[in-house]
Amino acid sequence: MERTAGARTVGPAVAGQEEPTAPGGRARVRPPAGTCLAAVDVGGTGSRIRLLWEPGEGAGPRTVELRAPGRTVGAAGIDTGALLDGLAGALEEAGAALPSPRPPVAAVGVGLSGLLHLTAAPEEVCRGLAGLFGAERVVLAADVVTSYVGALGFRPGAVVAAGTGAVALGTDLAGRWTHRDGWGHLLGDEGAGAWIGQRGLRAAARAHDGRPGGSAALLAAAVERFGPPEGWPALLYPYGDVAGRMAAFAPDTAAAARRGDPVALGIWRRAARHLADTVVSALPGGPEGMETSGGQGPVVSWCGSLFAAGDLLGTPFQEAVAAARPGVRVVPPAGSSLDGALALARIGAAEPDRLPDAAPYLRVRTYGTRRGGGRP
Repeated sequence: MERTAGARTVGPAVAGQEEPTAPGGRARVRPPAGTCLAAVDVGGTGSRIRLLWEPGEGAGPRTVELRAPGRTVGAAGIDTGALLDGLAGALEEAGAALPSPRPPVAAVGVGLSGLLHLTAAPEEVCRGLAGLFGAERVVLAADVVTSYVGALGFRPGAVVAAGTGAVALGTDLAGRWTHRDGWGHLLGDEGAGAWIGQRGLRAAARAHDGRPGGSAALLAAAVERFGPPEGWPALLYPYGDVAGRMAAFAPDTAAAARRGDPVALGIWRRAARHLADTVVSALPGGPEGMETSGGQGPVVSWCGSLFAAGDLLGTPFQEAVAAARPGVRVVPPAGSSLDGALALARIGAAEPDRLPDAAPYLRVRTYGTRRGGGRP
């Protein structure tokens, strides 16, 4: 397996967005002096690790961020051994970026892509993570949960995550968990990167054939990226990562839309409506959504690489949400999925009873005090 580990020291102050506060709006929990918190965001194409530790002696908390390979999927689902090996390799290659000796890990929070449908042995994953990080406690969550917590913290609402695929989660992080879409590029993922890329390629093929609904701009972009149209089927159909290959054309579709191509613009606007429909349908509490504890309307946010398209997607998405569910408050995400994983680790270390054990979305496991780290 090719390793893509790389270390980036962020401390002494945590870079980027503030991690979400604890449930009930409590202040963030700092790890006790001499201990560490770990957060892991595992995706299909890559993973990120963040370690936060408190050196003590008046020094502020320090963090380091690492990159690791993503999870691999076989006939039996996610390959747990390969996942742990990839994370272990990243920790080993980080070298001098990590404190020596490595402080004990109070808790590790993990967002795992594929946890809901592709993980046959989640308890094995929990035990393996505890052994690898030397962690007393493991909070294992679906990546849509860590994306949710990163975006909205611990308040009730709904979040749509859109990259190659698309999935939404509506929850109160207690007893209500509503999962929408995430069906993959053949059955769903409407409005996601693969969906956009596929529609862009279809418009390119129509232009090549001289059929209505084609786009000369998208045809030119597709030829530049994939070569002559006659070779496109061979570049797409025989491979397992068809969704990723189609999603690679989404940026070209965005570029054509920004240049004013009406077909490309229409594709992105339809994508925004699809994503709005998905997140609105995930709002807990029935057809009218739900009110927050302050009596305000339900809250919606977003996350994922697709929203890097900026106003091309963000503005029509917010407009579509408002049209579909008047009274919904659409707020920008406070942080990322990795921020959400760290927030879960914070609460797992200090107040684990405040986190629900809500399998398959969220598991909290305690393994007792451990020393050091390494594969069990």
